[in-house]
Amino acid sequence: MFHRDTTQINKVKNLTLKPSRFNVIQRGTENIKLYNSFTGRIVKFTREDTNDLLHTLRSKEISYSETNRLVDFLVDKKFLINSDIDEFRKATAQKVSSLSEDRTLNLIIMPNEDCNFRCVYCYEDFEKSEMNEKTITGIINYVKNNIHKYEALVVSWFGGEPLISFNVIQKLSKELIEICDSKGVEYMAGITTNGYNLTTEVFTELLRYKVLGYQITLDGTKETHDQFRVGKNGEETFDTIVLNLMNIRDMFEENNFQIMIRSNISEETFPVMYEYIDYISKEFAADERFQMHFVSVKNLKGEQSGDIHLCDTKELFPFYTQAQDKGFDFSFYKQTLQPGGSECYAALPGSFVIGSDGMVYKCTVAFNNSLNHVGNIYEDGEMEIYEDRLFLWLSGGANEDSACTSCYFRPSCQGNACPLERIEANKTPCPPVKRNIKRYLDIMEEDLVYEG
Repeated sequence: MFHRDTTQINKVKNLTLKPSRFNVIQRGTENIKLYNSFTGRIVKFTREDTNDLLHTLRSKEISYSETNRLVDFLVDKKFLINSDIDEFRKATAQKVSSLSEDRTLNLIIMPNEDCNFRCVYCYEDFEKSEMNEKTITGIINYVKNNIHKYEALVVSWFGGEPLISFNVIQKLSKELIEICDSKGVEYMAGITTNGYNLTTEVFTELLRYKVLGYQITLDGTKETHDQFRVGKNGEETFDTIVLNLMNIRDMFEENNFQIMIRSNISEETFPVMYEYIDYISKEFAADERFQMHFVSVKNLKGEQSGDIHLCDTKELFPFYTQAQDKGFDFSFYKQTLQPGGSECYAALPGSFVIGSDGMVYKCTVAFNNSLNHVGNIYEDGEMEIYEDRLFLWLSGGANEDSACTSCYFRPSCQGNACPLERIEANKTPCPPVKRNIKRYLDIMEEDLVYEG
């Protein structure tokens, strides 16, 4: 229930108001949702309030002398703002403030750049293998030398397939946790793994090393998954992964971890998706530690594979609807709607990808692009950075790109949804959530409900 903030209202009583340029209206059959990308807030209004709401938000100017309860609410939640406010400058200031306040070091570490799978759509070439001792020592020394600058260290284990070098994860985790503990710095970790080696024994160790976030891919039913996510030697992989997930579900009572079951969807997997969702829902929907995530397969190889045909994100929403009906919650997507929530990790100054040979990158999908090789890490902990390349990833385009300066979604992505796309194709990189914002609002729970 909304309660009028009379102090705030009195301050703006004599002002002329305007709707925020960052508002999005989503009209449903039973209600209407209002979203603002500067605040990240979603509010639901009932059908009875729809006409008044739309009339107010479609007005170019609103005098506060005509105030009513609805206007009070919209001002309080920043859907209506002072007409003198320059929201372009406001969004710029928001970004500057977030950068100055960010005290997190993000390291994406590749224990092994080889993989035990050979997925048909994979963009990696597997020319490198396990992380060498010099790089392991270099990472440890780099964190020792620099952790005093940060309040948190977030480690993401990536590959290749990180679990084929579990020994590297164990060694680095032990050292990095000890360093953070000694300096009073928060340590968090997650892993992207194909799940094939994620036995209960391995999972127990990962939890001990504070790995609490997991992304594991199942591409539809056994039939389609085993066609596209093939073992290195041609073996089927679906049954082993699902068994590992079921064992984790049944044998662990801890509720501090989250497992994201991702599906890469192409035209080939479309026919089996409803069957797949039914199956996964029966096994995992009742367990809040498991989530579903759908992604359209992207062409990251530079040429189209004849075995797989791409699809658009907008084609995935019937699957979201079914998964919701079966009990899965997609509220985690709300993070992408928050200020900065749709910025790519590669655009963050304190985010680096460290390869198994000590090469330092910004992006995990363009290892063969020389502009992505932004430096090297050495055994003594020194990180050599090629600044001209690094700045390409950090500069963004929110203040220069006309598509960004006029965009309602700017506070969320700041022109940085995909720096790689801007670098390689000189295109404005709009995130899927922006291109399909109203569909995403349909599947997200509101933050509050207006009661007139």
